[in-house]
Amino acid sequence: MSAGAATVAAEPAGQSPSRLATSTSGAPRMVDEQGRTVLLRGINVNGLGEYYQEFPDLDPVMPLTEDDFAGIASRGFNVVRLIMSWSLISPERGQFDSAYLDRIAQATAWAKAHDIGVILDMHQDAWGTAVATPDGVTCPAPMKPAVGWDGAPAWATATVGGADTCRLADSREVSVAVQRSFENFYNDVNGIQGEFVKAWQFVAGRFAADPTVVGYDLLNEPNPGLSFGLNDYVKLGTLYDRLIPAIRAAESAAPGGFSHTAYFEPGVVTSIFPVPGPATGPGDFLGSSGSSGSSGSIDAAARPSFLSDPNLVFAPHIYNESLPLAAGTIESGFANAAAAGKNYGTPFFSGEWGYFGDDAANTDKVARYAAQEDAHLVGGTWWQWKQACGDPHNVQTRGNRPDCEPGTFGEFESFPEDSPIRAILNRGYPRAVPGELTAIRADVPSGALEVEGVADRAGVSADIWVPARCAQPEVSGTNVGAATVRSVAGGSRVSVPVSAAGEYAITVAC
Repeated sequence: MSAGAATVAAEPAGQSPSRLATSTSGAPRMVDEQGRTVLLRGINVNGLGEYYQEFPDLDPVMPLTEDDFAGIASRGFNVVRLIMSWSLISPERGQFDSAYLDRIAQATAWAKAHDIGVILDMHQDAWGTAVATPDGVTCPAPMKPAVGWDGAPAWATATVGGADTCRLADSREVSVAVQRSFENFYNDVNGIQGEFVKAWQFVAGRFAADPTVVGYDLLNEPNPGLSFGLNDYVKLGTLYDRLIPAIRAAESAAPGGFSHTAYFEPGVVTSIFPVPGPATGPGDFLGSSGSSGSSGSIDAAARPSFLSDPNLVFAPHIYNESLPLAAGTIESGFANAAAAGKNYGTPFFSGEWGYFGDDAANTDKVARYAAQEDAHLVGGTWWQWKQACGDPHNVQTRGNRPDCEPGTFGEFESFPEDSPIRAILNRGYPRAVPGELTAIRADVPSGALEVEGVADRAGVSADIWVPARCAQPEVSGTNVGAATVRSVAGGSRVSVPVSAAGEYAITVAC
């Protein structure tokens, strides 16, 4: 049955957000309140993070405004992974800054106005701002004087000082200051981990009733500290065992609060392994029972207790063919992530991807990555929207002034409008579809799209993004009714109702 002639509607104001949750009925997936499978495709935004500043005239982040969210929406993105910093949430031990949460709430309101969901990301890179090597310290070769980064407050940083802050030239993480801080964190030395849990409760209590916040990313790229293996596989799981129930308690205590999806990451080292952590159970369970995923779900006796929470997403960062330590191909990275998600019993989502170093314009890699997203029916968030000239990613070591100007930025917004990478990232995709999503076939050059699924009932509509290069979308399909096409900034939103329960197909031609 054809969809018939499409009608054209005007662009409406911001949409009313729907609560998102995870479903394990059928294939694990994210669902909205209509039971539709939701696909989150978006970008990282770091404008509210606290980053170390090496040069007074080079800001480490770009100011965040509503125009950023309008621009993000016009690229077809429906989610931002919004970086927030523990150091700003709790600048002094035992004190929590409501004014900082006001800034996060303002950004969330801007996101809502542009029909964008927000994942609140407790971000860190190389522990925090206070791991910088002091002036006057000489680092022994092959170590280099380190800049600070972002994440933990100074009061939660291990007291190491001097040459202990020096880093390995090619790795910001290889520093005694960084590793000892993480070791203390996992062992809850001086109650540091407990303070981190309290910080998350402070955040969750504030946003407990907000459906624009579609999830919490619990800790960005956890480092193993000094106990590689033990911390990645056991103590990280123990942290999640403690943290997730504490967040749920804060949500339950807030008026109108509800469970938000929790995105749990593997350790930054084990994330590149076919068998990532975390785990807390006995035996040989390490998150995934193998790279093939053929072993099935986790044995009940070995399940980490945090996996009893019904609203989880496994959130690795698939940096294969990007970062040097990430061995294997883009395709094997997706296969491993899918296997781990299967064994955890959760959907998976790539919270960061797209950093290709000197190959930042490598269109082939971006295209292959996008093809894997579509093949695995998953979402992710590109790194990143705007990276300031003074960002530690550009500076790396003390005194290393980057070749850029104050007020300029890189990453997504530095690509020209006609960049093929922009076209890949804003390709057509289903934002939400009735029932289960079973296939996505996107044609990047034209903007055309084919979507297939299995509906559980009649009358529910698919919501599809189509980029502006598909100037006059023509919608057809099977088991669907007449489509409505409305023009939005940067493209079109296509709404297509399913006529009956069962298999359906939607084709958007250009």
